[in-house]
Amino acid sequence: MINPIDWIIGLGIIGILVLIFGIIILALVLGTIFLKIALSFFDSRNDEFGSVFVTALIMALVGWIPCIGCILSWVIINSRHKTGFGTAIVVWLLSGLLAIIVAFLIVIFLIFPLLGLASIIPP
Repeated sequence: MINPIDWIIGLGIIGILVLIFGIIILALVLGTIFLKIALSFFDSRNDEFGSVFVTALIMALVGWIPCIGCILSWVIINSRHKTGFGTAIVVWLLSGLLAIIVAFLIVIFLIFPLLGLASIIPP
């Protein structure tokens, strides 16, 4: 069996950078999809994929700021998509909840059966 650490080291520095960049882009695209779905439940403007992608990118950049990152995310959703501040909070929470639900379903229906752990799930 191949050790994952040896596999990553075998990629070289360029391969590792490409892998990291790919993971970041995938996370941004998935965040955009979940944010777009959450925005679709409410009356919002500028809800095209490109506009929502820019919102997700800005939110990813300011989300790392301690203490005020989530408040800035709410302000960004509010200002870019013309929702109310309360609606921006609900959209932010709903997009995070959708991501958690999808991740849970992927683990249950894809990862567990691949690892042979499907027997721990009750029928």
